[in-house]
Parts: sequence; structure tokens; C-alpha cells
Amino acid sequence: MPHRTTRRRLLLGAGAACLALPALELFSARTARAAAPPPRLLVYYFPNGRRPEWWVPTGPNGALTFPAQAAALQPFAGQTLAFHNLSNNAAINSPGAAHAMGTGTVMTGSTISTVAGGKIENNVSLDQLLVQQLAPATRFASLQWSAGEPGPCDVGGSSCAYTQSISWTGPAAPLVATIDPRAAFERLFGGGVDGLEGDAAALRRVTKQSVIDAVRDDARALQSTLGNADKKTLEDYFDALRDLERSLDGSAAECAAEPVPPVPGLDYPGRVAAFHELIRLAFLCDQTRFLSFMIEFGLSGRSHDFLSAPGGHHALSHYGDQSAKDRLEKVETWQTSQLGALLTILKNTPGSEGATMLDETIVLAIPSMGEGSSHDHAHNCPILFGGAGVIAADGRRLSFPPESPPPLTNLHVSLLQAYGVQGAFGAGGAIFGDDGVAPIDGVVL
Repeated sequence: MPHRTTRRRLLLGAGAACLALPALELFSARTARAAAPPPRLLVYYFPNGRRPEWWVPTGPNGALTFPAQAAALQPFAGQTLAFHNLSNNAAINSPGAAHAMGTGTVMTGSTISTVAGGKIENNVSLDQLLVQQLAPATRFASLQWSAGEPGPCDVGGSSCAYTQSISWTGPAAPLVATIDPRAAFERLFGGGVDGLEGDAAALRRVTKQSVIDAVRDDARALQSTLGNADKKTLEDYFDALRDLERSLDGSAAECAAEPVPPVPGLDYPGRVAAFHELIRLAFLCDQTRFLSFMIEFGLSGRSHDFLSAPGGHHALSHYGDQSAKDRLEKVETWQTSQLGALLTILKNTPGSEGATMLDETIVLAIPSMGEGSSHDHAHNCPILFGGAGVIAADGRRLSFPPESPPPLTNLHVSLLQAYGVQGAFGAGGAIFGDDGVAPIDGVVL
């Protein structure tokens, strides 16, 4: 999908970098006219694959049973739509670097032609296409978080962007995840003052407003010298300035949730739990409706010693003996339990008119690939939860022949349909990605 670089786009990027501001609301009037806001979308990503026998529920529709390793998801069986065997053809057709290509394409469905020399390609991801098309009227158009820590890039000169980003605004445009829950809290509730308080915080706000005033005055000085095309660009520029001002003026602290910042020095499980609470707060305070969370980055080499499962996760996914496989089982079981913990938080948080936050949120739990030992991109098994009244997450599993699995991108097309987004955004006229050409029957109500 082509994207034109405009002064508006540049200003938004510069504002996020220089003023520590979030992505901003665009075209809010159009969104406000909608009868009701779309469901929230939470993408919950798992690294190094997922073994189907430890992950995918079985049983008749309406009475799914999760395996013991995924028992934490059993309370949500009635709000589940599981998929068995979807093929990430973009990853299969991309060169080498199996983890980079699995992670980098799992939300974009776009083949990467080369990773040599650290070159970055790719295209827009599902979540960001929804953001672009729906223009949510929230303080943050979307948020990207991870409890991971930067590790080694994949082989062949592959850029770390592929293993550390699942959200892409367009070609060569990854969105970097925030990995510190305290920094994430500051962006949500600190008013953009970088943790400062009192007079220092007030001075920071004034300083930022002064920067906005300066760029506004410079732009106006150019106005009389511009042609029609550049005047339109200047209008976009002023629109972006107004968005920046609105973000500075808006007080996230008005949320009735009374948010408390995470304590410093959290260990890894503590950071995961802190981000779960931040996800709840971000949704509860309507700071965003689109959020991606990577429990760990792709190619994760984390040693889960706290589980008595020492050894890097990536190495364990290629287990060479029963002991390593047993430790991998502990890791995948724990990670699934974390998803269960978050689903519990969402289910226990009231929504509107008697619904729960889980009812009003589509949760897409998606691994980087199928089982990790063989880098199996052809049999990915994502699971949807929630989304009441929008998707058919009512205790069902859709299984496909392992010898002829449909493209993973057809799931993305289904979710575009769930959000009412129509058009051809993919390569060669595809609806999405390289080969997303039709929705999967039985996903959208």
C-alpha cells in the first residue's frame, strides 16, 4: 500500500520524537459520527512459535477443551475462536532469517525480498491499517508495548526491526515497542512531562507549547509565498499542530481509575504483570483502542530460571532431548498462563451497558509461527477471544487440512471485514498482504 510522505506525517513523527508525544487523533469528526466505536483490538504476540498440542483446544464446537499446558485459557473457552493450520506464506517466501521473517510478517503478510545489509522492507500491518482507515478519536491512535529486552538480530544481516516490531505503518516503517512499564505509564498519565512534578512539570509543558508556537509562526510566514499544492500541505501542517496542542492540553489523569505507576526495578514476570495492568488502564481510560503487546521479542533467548527452566527460549524451542523439551513446555505453559491472566483482567473490568471489557475487545493471540523446532510457518494457530456481537468467538475451532492450509492473511481480511473496512490494500490487488483474498467463513457475525 503506497504512503506519501507529507509535512504532516513528518511533523507527527517529529512530535513523537522531540516532544515525547503519542500518535495523535486524526479526522476525529468522522469517527465521532459513527453510531458506536469499533471494538478495541489487542494483539498479544508469542515468540519462537507455539506447539499446537500444547495450545490448540479440541472437542466439539461449544464445548472446547484446552490442553493442560493451556489450562489457564479454559475459563474463556466460551469466548474463543481458535484456528488450526493457517499458512504464513509471506514468511515462507521470504529469505532465511526464519524468526525475523515469522515475526516481521505475521501481522503484515508481506514478503520480504532481502535482508542483506540490514535492509528494511515490509508493508502496513493489520492493526495500523485499521488505525489509518478508522482514524480513532483517542489520544493515542495506537500503542506498542513489550516486556522483552533487545537481543541479537536474526541471521543474514537481518534488521532487528523484524524481530522487535509487529506493528508497521507502511513500507520500512516499524513502530518501536516501549519496553519499560514506567515509561509507558508516563506517556499515558504523566502529561508528557517525563516524570517531572510541580514547577518543573509546569515548565516542561510551557517549553513544549513554546516549540509549537515557534513552528506555527514559521509556517505562517511561508503562507503568502506558496502555490495551491503547498498551501494544502500547509493546511495539513496546521492540522498536525492542532493535534499536538490537543494532546498536550488533554489530561489523562482525569480518568476515574486512579492509576498508580509501576514500581521501579521489576523483574521480568513483574514487568509482564505491570503491562497487563497498563493495558487495562489504557482501554479503561480510552487512551487508545488499538494496542499490540509482545510478551517477548522474536528470537527470544530469555532464560526462564524462575520457572526452573534454564536455557535460552530459542534454544529450547529446538530441543535436542527430553529435558530441553520439558523446559520448553514450562515456558510455553507460563506464557499461556500470562495471556489467561490478562483475559481475566479484561473480563473482570466492566464495560458499557452490562458488558465486560473483554466483550468489547477483540484479542488476537498470535505466535510467530507454528512449532518452533522446524520453523513451521505453514501451520500457525492463532486464537481470537472476546469481540461479542462482532466475531463468532463463541467456543469454536476452525481446522484446515494440514496439506493445504489457507493463508494466514485471510484471517486478517476477516478482521478487516469485522471492522467494516473495505478495499484492496495488498499486493497485486489483494485485499491484504500478498495473498489475503477472502475472509474465512465463520469468523464475522
